Amino acid sequence: MSRRQSMKEENLLKQYGLLISSTDLMFQKIGESLSASALSAAAARDKADSFNICLSEYATKENKAIRGELVDYCECLKAVEDRKQKTLETITEKLKPACDRWKAICTEVQSSLKTLCMARDKEMKAVKALEKTKCKEGSKKAEQVAADLVARQAELANKNAEILALMQQFHTQKLNDYKSVLSTYAQIQMVNHSRALEFYTRSFQDIMDIQTDEYLETVLNETTPMSISQSNPQLNNTNNNNNSNMNTTPSQSVDQLNVTK
Repeated sequence: MSRRQSMKEENLLKQYGLLISSTDLMFQKIGESLSASALSAAAARDKADSFNICLSEYATKENKAIRGELVDYCECLKAVEDRKQKTLETITEKLKPACDRWKAICTEVQSSLKTLCMARDKEMKAVKALEKTKCKEGSKKAEQVAADLVARQAELANKNAEILALMQQFHTQKLNDYKSVLSTYAQIQMVNHSRALEFYTRSFQDIMDIQTDEYLETVLNETTPMSISQSNPQLNNTNNNNNSNMNTTPSQSVDQLNVTK
């Protein structure tokens, strides 16, 4: 084996070691990010709950004309936050163990790679020593050296093949876990956001269902003093209409229903 080839293989082995270390670090950072997300999500949930509680308390004191819509709005917001929390718990439960186990995997691969490299170096030294052995051509010693050289070269090739197989297995497992972790994360988030969109759509519709005219009529009828109401024809007509509706007897209502039928 030439010196240039030997140096090339040595550099390749160093790259293998760096690759294993970077993979370990990457999965470690993903796991730490999931834990950090749990903390930040908890703080965000507290703020969202504070807003929701404030709005819910206000809704109970508001007029009945919009109270129902506000309560429904708050329930939708709470459902969104509940869904976010459940999503984070699912992500942490499914993905963090998959990331944490890679520390042990990388440690094991590093150990196996080191063992194989030591065996490879031993065979390489033996090959170099045999290549430098000088003996009389055609002698039994020369034949033995040649046979030993072939055997050592074959063993060296086997060690190189084992190293390559180890790294191929490592790359395959790494890529499969990358795909599994990242695709699962995206899938969980897609479901979460689709459900959140549904709840936000409902909350938007709850607010849009609030009728300004109905609210004003109800509030003014409940809060306007009688003297002001009598001096305002529009309010007075509204009160008269309400009073006439209230004075309708059950029998009159039944007669009206019969006429309608």
